[in-house]
Amino acid sequence: MSTNIAKQLKKVGIHIEPEAKALDVVYGMEIDPLYTKLHVEHKGEVYYFCSTTCKNHFVNDPERYIG
Repeated sequence: MSTNIAKQLKKVGIHIEPEAKALDVVYGMEIDPLYTKLHVEHKGEVYYFCSTTCKNHFVNDPERYIG
């Protein structure tokens, strides 16, 4: 939801929490989990990615990116 719409709704008494964001641990880019199909579960955590390339780098060596 855009920030402008959220502000307009707040003016009329409706408060909407911003959507949670995730961090692409390979590229460092902020990702909206609601709008990507690029994700991997690793050791009980879900990681989201901005591209197939980043996802593949992570899958090949996850410890490099999460320590």
